[in-house]
Amino acid sequence: MEPALGRWRWYWGIWGLMGLYMATWDMVMYPAESFLRLLGMNLLQNAVWALAGLFLIRLADRHPIESFAWGQWRAWVLHLLASVLVAILGLFLAYLISLVMEGRGKPLDMAMIRKGLPRFYRAYFHTNLLFMWAVVAAFHGLRIYRKYQAREVEAARLEARFAEARNQALRMQLQPHFLFNTLNSISALVHTDPDGADDMISRLGDFLRMTLEATPDQMVPLWKELAFIQAYLSIEQVRFQGRLRVEVDAPATVQDLRVPSFILQPLVENALKHGLSDRSRGGTLRLRAARDSEHLALEVQDDGKGFQPGGEGVGLGNVRARLGLIYKGLYRLDILGAPGRGTLVALRLPLGDASGAAP
Repeated sequence: MEPALGRWRWYWGIWGLMGLYMATWDMVMYPAESFLRLLGMNLLQNAVWALAGLFLIRLADRHPIESFAWGQWRAWVLHLLASVLVAILGLFLAYLISLVMEGRGKPLDMAMIRKGLPRFYRAYFHTNLLFMWAVVAAFHGLRIYRKYQAREVEAARLEARFAEARNQALRMQLQPHFLFNTLNSISALVHTDPDGADDMISRLGDFLRMTLEATPDQMVPLWKELAFIQAYLSIEQVRFQGRLRVEVDAPATVQDLRVPSFILQPLVENALKHGLSDRSRGGTLRLRAARDSEHLALEVQDDGKGFQPGGEGVGLGNVRARLGLIYKGLYRLDILGAPGRGTLVALRLPLGDASGAAP
């Protein structure tokens, strides 16, 4: 309601300013006349033209000009004829106003009207017709702007939905990948360590229950993401049979910061699979979280055989794709490592959620 009221204030305000401008023009042409009388006359005349313009706006609303195509010729002709007729009528009424105010209450006669009307039309018709065209053009300009805004909003909504759908698809791609690897590990333990396989199945059940109960939110608090990772690592520690040591350094000041859900699991899985699983003595996996004024830093580090260039698989590819969708390039993912010296995967994420809101 308020924006519509504001637009009408603009409409009447512009016509009022036109009346003031024309009064100053008349004052220059007729310096002996009273400025207040000229101002009143011009304001009344512009009020008449403003009312006539409302008819053109109503007509344009019902029969808008959609394009410059030849098929729109009827709408163009309709508005051309309507603006000419409105200009003629508006000028006639404006002429009567000028006669009444110049006559100072004296009765009008047809001879007086016929005498000056042709000259009045010759002097002001083209200017008034231009005013009417300006009204029609302004209406269509505002209409096009509204349609553009609506399309921009709809395009933004579609883009957000598409990004969320892709993000969800990437998340779902990780789950069967992890489940397949875990079942392989259980299969390997069934004959060599039945108790370990049974323990692993129990922990897998707890892990899957946690996964199913998780909300589909794109962003979650860091403490929830770490709880998920610890459930995952409890499964892997059974498979490593005491060869895996886990260190987590995440102070309380960062626990409530929001991160993309399931973003650490593929990084941890890569560290175990490519860095530590083939080592007979196992190794240490370190998870660290820290923040500065603008970013949250997450690190996954192992002391295994070291990252080999070109070794990125499905997990890392999905992590990059999801971060690109969520943060639109405002993130960093660095992989550092050397043969025999372990691997460090470092994430640097903007503080806040996917919408860019501060935490």
